[in-house]
Amino acid sequence: MVQTFQSPASVAKLLLSPCGSIGRIVFALGAALLALFSLAVDGAVLTAADQDGLMPFGFALAVAWSAGCLSRKRLHDLGWSGLVIANFLAVYIVVVIAAAALPLVLAGTGRLAGLLAFGLAAAPAVGWVAWLTIMPGELAREAQKGTEARPIRA
Repeated sequence: MVQTFQSPASVAKLLLSPCGSIGRIVFALGAALLALFSLAVDGAVLTAADQDGLMPFGFALAVAWSAGCLSRKRLHDLGWSGLVIANFLAVYIVVVIAAAALPLVLAGTGRLAGLLAFGLAAAPAVGWVAWLTIMPGELAREAQKGTEARPIRA
């Protein structure tokens, strides 16, 4: 599966194309690569940001598209529809809005409210990536079938 990272074109296909399916390892590596790229480029994008904020918006859109492509491929391997992403995003948006209101509700608690709001905003995304990484999919089941079918020799 790691052959996915043999060339820049294969990495671009992994991160930018919604077609196909990927196993757990490739998903985890792709997600880590996307996170590292985002962290590395984010500061430069904010520094070069235009007055209208189109560059940061475009960057966020590109990262979201890539995350969606990775998630859709992984969901396909699990036998699920990519529309599950829309359901997750709907719930996630509600949680983020609730997290943003938390400091107002917990006024006077200081840093605790901010920490809880950050946790509520980050936990669903971290949980989504962890769930997609942990769940065995078709690729894992096929590999397991291949090892079960082999006779054991003494």
